[in-house]
Amino acid sequence: MDLTKMRSFCAFEIKDDRLVGALSRCAENDISAVEQYSEIVNILLTNGQTLGEYFHELLLYSASPLVEECAKHPNELRKSAIEYDLSIVRDIVSVNSEQLKLEIAENTGSKAIFRMPDYENGSFDYTTEYFLDFVRKNGSGIFAKYRAFSYNGKLKPIENPDPITLADLKNYEVQRRQVIENTLCFLNDKPAQNVLLYGDRGAGKSSTVKAVFNEYKQLRMVEIAKEDIRLMPELFETLGRTGLKFIVMIDDLSFSEVDDRFAALKAALDGSLSAKPANILIYATTNRRKIVRETVAEREISAADAIDESMSLSDRFGLFITFSRPDKLLYLDIVHKLCADRGITADKARIEEAAERFATRHSGRSPRTARQFVEWLSGRIELDLEY
Repeated sequence: MDLTKMRSFCAFEIKDDRLVGALSRCAENDISAVEQYSEIVNILLTNGQTLGEYFHELLLYSASPLVEECAKHPNELRKSAIEYDLSIVRDIVSVNSEQLKLEIAENTGSKAIFRMPDYENGSFDYTTEYFLDFVRKNGSGIFAKYRAFSYNGKLKPIENPDPITLADLKNYEVQRRQVIENTLCFLNDKPAQNVLLYGDRGAGKSSTVKAVFNEYKQLRMVEIAKEDIRLMPELFETLGRTGLKFIVMIDDLSFSEVDDRFAALKAALDGSLSAKPANILIYATTNRRKIVRETVAEREISAADAIDESMSLSDRFGLFITFSRPDKLLYLDIVHKLCADRGITADKARIEEAAERFATRHSGRSPRTARQFVEWLSGRIELDLEY
């Protein structure tokens, strides 16, 4: 067993991994090798993984440009580098903890190593083509491990994105169908539009975008706050290199006339010398028909010019979709459909009276209010409380 091989990975960039470093240092001829063995045991038992499972996950999600390049443009030299790395992993995984402890004892003279706990080595029989196929479908690094991100100059994975689904959203089928069809065109490399979802608060604009994202696992999503819109060129450069499909989502869009982010977003949508990559669409939401807020002075100077400038950003979205606040009948219909999903079979009239009171106490009728009411109602019924 040659543990020094752990320092010679060529294709997968994993030399800085904690467990890989501990394995390579187990070859030392001093007591530090015992400490490194304890590190290996700690990592594997904490993660609940065999050594083979650990390496499988590590290689899948490593950011390895050579592997990415081979996935796009395979040749025998690149494949041989990947196969060399995999052969190292196979050799290491085939060694069980008792064999590793024996080698450490021979190198260091330590007998204490034999009293230390074992780990499971498991197996590792993955091929070069297996990893190349995974990268082609999922990318590598954080883009393979996560699908949702936030961006403020640095991509930050969102480990638990909102799980809302299309089935959770009631009514507004015409509006959602437009977003779904546009997204399908995007995923199938057909002409697709940037989308602006406009309407009252709580009408389901953001939820629609998130539900569509959850529906299509090929998609990645990056949320960017309107405060960080000026950073979009750097974001586009990063995402454009991946070849994966991204929705960049901007929630609650509005600007003042003098806001430099207004010009930055206009350029990102259309008119910039540096074009938006074809693997990116922008989906934005707003509560304002005129995204740019005008001052009294600006309206007095030139009402027509102010309107034109206010509307010029909206016009750069190829698809403009309106979500209106529901009337009483539509609101109650949403309530009843959500109750049916939860198996709530209480008296219909009583539910409607409670739903109306709830809307009055909260922010008025909306799909969001309906969901909040049904969640509240479900808890009250389960605890046999008045509603």
